[in-house]
Amino acid sequence: MELRHLRTIDAVARHRSFTKAAEELHLAQSAISQQIRRLEQELGVEVFRRSSRSVELTSEGEVILGYAHRVLREVDGMQSELEELTGLLRGELRIGGMYPTGPYDLAGLLAEFRARHPDVAINMVEDTQDDLLARLRADELDCAFTAVDPDAIGDEYAATKLFEEEFVVAMPAEHPLADLDHISYELLAEQDLVAYRENSALRRRLERALDTRGLTPRNAFICTEMAAVRDLVSRGLGVAVMPRSIAERPGPPIAFRPFGPAITWPVALVWRAARRQSPAGKAFLAVALEYGGGEAQAPSLRRVA
Repeated sequence: MELRHLRTIDAVARHRSFTKAAEELHLAQSAISQQIRRLEQELGVEVFRRSSRSVELTSEGEVILGYAHRVLREVDGMQSELEELTGLLRGELRIGGMYPTGPYDLAGLLAEFRARHPDVAINMVEDTQDDLLARLRADELDCAFTAVDPDAIGDEYAATKLFEEEFVVAMPAEHPLADLDHISYELLAEQDLVAYRENSALRRRLERALDTRGLTPRNAFICTEMAAVRDLVSRGLGVAVMPRSIAERPGPPIAFRPFGPAITWPVALVWRAARRQSPAGKAFLAVALEYGGGEAQAPSLRRVA
């Protein structure tokens, strides 16, 4: 058994697919299948159960995967410490992002980090708040930008809040609500709403605020991307609640007004507190905190608010 076999088991288990594992590892699918087959013959057990639709770990495979993860963590940790001692900074960063990040210029940060550390590959993953936290917990991400309150996510994570942004009600430029200075929840609940997908943190925040007042939103359209929501609003298909930074962007004409009591959208940089960060991960966290005006220190990065 070699380290490459353990990385192959890990990739196949995560993707539940020989094809996708082969793509990640830059190998032919036949090479992946051959590695697994030889390993199963060597161990005398079946690691994966194959069907025409999926690849699933067997109970023996679950045991092997657990040991594989521990071995790979130790090997990666050894390589990280050696890189720190020799002053090298390379490898791969896996960063999670949930948009928008408002006045925090995430693209500018990535460009700044790449200019300082051109040998580090950056893998950016966009997902929902819950899924990003789950990926952090599973060590699939080094850190994530997501809409959480650092004081409310528990000791498992470390985090620093980068900014907090106000939500506004966006509407067509000629909409009757545009004549008002402020929109009440009662008025908002009477409007056709361009809403976000059900697991959206923004949608959940709004629906909780309405529910506490005994109100239910009239979700007329469901959309997953904020720029598209803004476009639908401009075309008269409803009103929408969105971060002010999105409403203020150039684009099709809309009007927007505050409503309240206000709902805000915090964005924090989050990482798993007990994770042993690679040199690249430490360097990125330091640059990200510096870029956001936070504390420019790398982990041991304690929890900062």
